[in-house]
Amino acid sequence: MASSPGSAGPSSSSGWFRSLLNAASSLAAAQLSTDDACAELSRHVPEPLTLAALRAEALTADRRLICFQDENNKNTKKNSKQTASTTRPLLLAILAYLRSGNITAGTSQDATAAAAGGELALAVAQAIAPVAADDDKDARIKGLGLDNHDRARLYADAAAHCTAVGLAGLAILQALSDLLSDSSSSSRFDDQVLLTLVAYASADDDDSWSTAETAARAGAVLRDQLGSSSSSREREQFAAEAVLQRYLRPLFSKSKPASVTASGRKVEYAAAGGSAVASSLGPEGEPRDTKPWKYVDFRAIPAVCWVINEADEQFISKQWPLYIPVLMTLVDDSATSVRSRGLVALAAFLRKLPDQTLHDTGLSAVFEEAVFPTLAFLPSLTPEDESLQLLGPAFSALLCLAGKQVREQQQQRQRPTAKDATGGGGKNKMLDRILRQGVFAAHLHAQDHVRIVEVLCQQTALIIGEMGIHAVKHLKDLIPLLSGIMTDPFAPVSPATLLSAIQALEAVLANCWPKIPVSPWEDEIITALAVCWLNWNDDDTPGAAVTARGGQVEQELIKLAQALGAVLESGSKTETNSPADLYERVAPLVAKEPSLDRLFTRVR
Repeated sequence: MASSPGSAGPSSSSGWFRSLLNAASSLAAAQLSTDDACAELSRHVPEPLTLAALRAEALTADRRLICFQDENNKNTKKNSKQTASTTRPLLLAILAYLRSGNITAGTSQDATAAAAGGELALAVAQAIAPVAADDDKDARIKGLGLDNHDRARLYADAAAHCTAVGLAGLAILQALSDLLSDSSSSSRFDDQVLLTLVAYASADDDDSWSTAETAARAGAVLRDQLGSSSSSREREQFAAEAVLQRYLRPLFSKSKPASVTASGRKVEYAAAGGSAVASSLGPEGEPRDTKPWKYVDFRAIPAVCWVINEADEQFISKQWPLYIPVLMTLVDDSATSVRSRGLVALAAFLRKLPDQTLHDTGLSAVFEEAVFPTLAFLPSLTPEDESLQLLGPAFSALLCLAGKQVREQQQQRQRPTAKDATGGGGKNKMLDRILRQGVFAAHLHAQDHVRIVEVLCQQTALIIGEMGIHAVKHLKDLIPLLSGIMTDPFAPVSPATLLSAIQALEAVLANCWPKIPVSPWEDEIITALAVCWLNWNDDDTPGAAVTARGGQVEQELIKLAQALGAVLESGSKTETNSPADLYERVAPLVAKEPSLDRLFTRVR
């Protein structure tokens, strides 16, 4: 070689890296895996080199690995010319050299090497970050007309890029972290590097760029950098200062709902106009600068989820004001994918938020009013698939919130004037509202959509389980709703929906059993059992006998019959007019339809 390979200046470029890069381009075009490509490239790796020299070779301007930063908010932006086809070969070349072990001995322990490694890590992290491309030619992106379709397109482009280059980039970051771990200088990566690692650290189906392998690699590097314990000082400092204060707070500052202050407190006198940024899109869409977390930097939502999942109750009890504006913004957004993840994040946050904090701040009512409108996102105004994405997380968040409420009896004894501060009357009152506005109203509007009905029945079972005996006030609505689903002649066509209705009725019996004997509901339940059994075993019902859940449906019907038998038997001990057992009640039915004997035979 004409010059020393250990020098760090531009004069060290003697063609060896260009040769390595050309070989990497050929292997990338052949679509080899990252590990296989590095194994093939190992023969192209030259003699030992300093880390600073490798950085200089890898980050020359013509190789376009360096990304650009917005000077206003420091969010990473990709150059539009930086594509996966040009980035992956460069990443493979860098990785091949790092894996070769040819970094000059001892150079990883000085400040120069640590600085060079940090710069290289930052450039690699920016190259693989899920961030929308900065394309000056796209007037719609630069202008004000962004909508959810634009967001989906930008997200898909970023995800495709990350899928192609993510694994190679994460492998480089892991190699650099290992290489610099023994450095006498600080080996901590830049916060932007760690934020990109956070975006890959969860193998969430909602983040299509992240897989189990990338999540494992990113998680390993984060543990090396921040410590393995969730309560480690460095991890808590990064979560509070870097993620919550310096990253998420500026990103969400312009899209905060009007119901909370910038410090996460409840607004006592909210303006009549509602949210400062309307959740529904206007005719001209949303400005990109208002929601950079939605249209530009797709690391934001994974960062929100990470900083909740990694936190413990003590951390959240101190830092909760930084979470509130972010969560409220996500829950209020018009994009289904964003709102759904916001609801999931809110439920996880509520599980860790101390009850006393929720009550003292008055945020219970704020969360309640923010989530309840989602229960009205039903067909036909909302596509069924999108409605299904939203209903489950919305119910889950509301049930978590209800679990934080104090029961009315405890309120009256401990806190007579706390009705407003606890979301309008305690746990049972909120559960009543969830059942009425979330289940009964939704079933009325969407009863023809069997998948929606399935979700409603599943949630009914959970709500009744939380209400206990207090659910008896809703028997007049619950029994007709569930029996109507079970007796529908087309119910066997959707075994999952039928099964959820049966299990919901089991929950009703388990919690409201004292009010069932000698009531109109016992005859209605018997009728529902018999008709459902006959419909299910009707030979003319297509697919009923061959469905995978066929056996489970029959088992649940028999289980429900046994539960009803036990309930009626308990009632016979206190009600003189009650028959001794269920089989005595159904004997005329069995005589007319012998197939019912298998349903009721175990209750004799």
